[in-house]
Amino acid sequence: MNQRSTFVTSAALALLLMSCARYTSQPIDVAASAGRFEQRRLDAPEVRAFLERNTTNTFATWPPALWNFEQLALAALYLHPSLETVRAEWAVARAAEITAGGRPNPTLSAGPEYNFNPARALSPWIANVQFDLPIETAGKRRLRMEQAAQLSAASRLKIHSAVWVVRRNVRVALLELATAREGQQVSETQLAARERLAASIEVKFNAGALSSAEVEAERALMAEVRRDIAVARAQTAEARARLASAVGVTLAAMPPPENIDPTMPIETSLGSTAARHHALTARADILMAISEYAATEKSLELEIARQYPDVHLNPGYQWDQGENKWALGISVELPVLNQNQGPIAEAKAKRGAAAAHVHALQSTIIGELDRALTAFQHAQATLEAARAAAAAQDKRIAAARTALENGAAEIAEVRLAEVQRGASEMHLVEARARLRQAVADIEEAVQFPLPDVENNFCLK
Repeated sequence: MNQRSTFVTSAALALLLMSCARYTSQPIDVAASAGRFEQRRLDAPEVRAFLERNTTNTFATWPPALWNFEQLALAALYLHPSLETVRAEWAVARAAEITAGGRPNPTLSAGPEYNFNPARALSPWIANVQFDLPIETAGKRRLRMEQAAQLSAASRLKIHSAVWVVRRNVRVALLELATAREGQQVSETQLAARERLAASIEVKFNAGALSSAEVEAERALMAEVRRDIAVARAQTAEARARLASAVGVTLAAMPPPENIDPTMPIETSLGSTAARHHALTARADILMAISEYAATEKSLELEIARQYPDVHLNPGYQWDQGENKWALGISVELPVLNQNQGPIAEAKAKRGAAAAHVHALQSTIIGELDRALTAFQHAQATLEAARAAAAAQDKRIAAARTALENGAAEIAEVRLAEVQRGASEMHLVEARARLRQAVADIEEAVQFPLPDVENNFCLK
């Protein structure tokens, strides 16, 4: 081999090695990752920047005096690690697009031969070099790329669905926190009313107008109210911990309950025909299912295309005892025993299953919407009835106080009416909780697009 050939071969090998990817180890340090999670804070400057980028208002003071639902939900979309998982899955799907677009490499085979009885003065060595140049037919590469693009689109839409899961978890935890706090406040008010009633009963007992059994019965009722307060406090603490988990921070990083605004906006258009149409045609999971169905269609096309064999060009060179011999061959698989019927049948079945999934998902969404809207209507009626009952109790208390001022009633009757008002207030708490939950269920069923999800959550 001359110097020029040696140089060309060395250069080719160098270029080949330079084009190869190199492995870089990235071990996971669980202690460091746990430390980073412990350091996440709601009042971090980057959280403020994210919230200001996604809301119309800027914060004059940071952190805000009251964290509302939208602020907590946006902070969760920035902090919660579950979105990192689906973003990583999308990166895998995008890498699969590169794989799908790859072309088959040619192959080179070489091997020396030895002639044991060469003619005189001729070399006994024979050099063989042969190439295999594969050529894909029937648009297989294009179909692979289109299939991978649909799967990548489905993976991207999975991020949108994950955004709604995070938002829903924040809303549910905040609902639980609001209900627990309101129940605690009502129980504390009721305890104060019972203490006033107990004082009145003690006066009557000391005057001999009541038996000790009646006094003990009231003390037992006061003990039950104290138990209710303890339960409500435990529920408040648990709901705050669940809210911290839903946001993606530790409990220590959460503001105290008094710095969290439990009120939530009610979107009046959630029950409209347009909202229903959006839920059935443009929800993220519907679009994801449609992309997956389109991928199965491309898979079927690809399997049908694989009925047609690829072509292999086989040029070759032989140096035979001083003679240069060139050859040009072609090879094609003969589809006489197998026409790819099995993979085609599988692809058709998968397409049918994907279509059934789209229709089943639409049926599920219809059920979710109907149940949520029905629950909302009943929750509204229940809340109105609870308000009417509370108003009736207020009138009873006012009448008892008027009668007391006129000398027609005793103070114990006023205190008893105030105690009974507590039960009506607890019914109001329960009715408001049902209404909030119904609104949350409607929003979850409709899933109106959130602002700039693509840039802020997909490409973070």
